[in-house]
Amino acid sequence: MYKEIKQKILSVCAEKIRKKGENVQVSFYAFFANKNDDPKTLMAIARWWIEGHQLNHFEKATKVYSLVASLDDASAFQLPAVQQDKGLNHLTLSVTNLEASLYFYCDLLGFKGEVRWNTGAYLSYGNCWLCLSLGEANPSQDYTHFAFSFSAEAMSFVQQKPGFSAVKQWQANTSEGDSLYIEDPDGHKLELHSGSLSTRLAAIKEKPYDDLVWLR
Repeated sequence: MYKEIKQKILSVCAEKIRKKGENVQVSFYAFFANKNDDPKTLMAIARWWIEGHQLNHFEKATKVYSLVASLDDASAFQLPAVQQDKGLNHLTLSVTNLEASLYFYCDLLGFKGEVRWNTGAYLSYGNCWLCLSLGEANPSQDYTHFAFSFSAEAMSFVQQKPGFSAVKQWQANTSEGDSLYIEDPDGHKLELHSGSLSTRLAAIKEKPYDDLVWLR
């Protein structure tokens, strides 16, 4: 179907150019009958025209001809699929002392400092992007916490650093995988964890939680 409409567009544009010159303009409606019997194709052309190329309602026929002539017959007028990257983009934590937080995250935990300014800093750790924002900090008083991937060896290395003795641990580990539950200088609850979702699901398959229901 798209191959046929492609040829029709080329034909209509060429005819208009022949009759009215190279400055003649066309709308995508020109390629369909007034009482269109193929709304699906009309909408595909409209999306290609508006979303795909941000064309005006009327465009020079020479421009449209050139665009359409370059299309591959098999994929003409098909917009590329929208790529929706899913996942945690970044984490922002309010901190009251930027220097203390930079020491904690960079020197103690091994985050990489990327940039800093008067009221904040951007750090990275693997695929994790962490923003430290200077201001009032109100850490959660419930079980809410933030977990970062650490191997058991990396956790052991952190624990052996001289500054670790001053770090508060807020919970002992009782779940699958090695974990170290610590607080940052402002009391934000963190977890250094060596497991993954797949290892956790495998563990609860062997030993299910109470009233466990699988969602897929």
